[in-house]
Amino acid sequence: MKDDDFALASRSNAAGWLGWVERCLVIFGGAAVFALMILSVSDALLRSFLNAPIFGANDYAQVLLSFVVAASLPACVIAGRLIAIDTLVLMMPKKLQAVFDWGATLLGICALVYLSWRAFKSGGEAAMFGETTLLLQLPFGPSYYALAAGCFASALLMFFQKVIR
Repeated sequence: MKDDDFALASRSNAAGWLGWVERCLVIFGGAAVFALMILSVSDALLRSFLNAPIFGANDYAQVLLSFVVAASLPACVIAGRLIAIDTLVLMMPKKLQAVFDWGATLLGICALVYLSWRAFKSGGEAAMFGETTLLLQLPFGPSYYALAAGCFASALLMFFQKVIR
């Protein structure tokens, strides 16, 4: 087996695995966004027409939104939907472009790992102090841990995508 064949095989295996992860993230995120939509519309309609809002709707929305963000970060990395402004970089020689590309990727990975660490640490503090939402007393810890997992997964995916490419 030639080196090119091995690289192609590893890319196709990674693409299959990443495709499965992406589908799971999109389904979970889509279901959470749909639940947010149903919750918000129902709360607004019940508040307007029956003067009976859903008790704790904002608390549920806070928690659901944190899970949507946690699922969206790695889904964006897999889909290649990260923002990069490379107008000046495109004017540079190809080798220098590669250096800047790696530098931007490493900077992004470091930022995501830092955010993951801070979210994990904040989740521990929230659990220790018993931080909860106002009305329903839903704990903030799981939201922080979900964000930490999403940021860390995004950092790993950025690294693996850069290495596989």
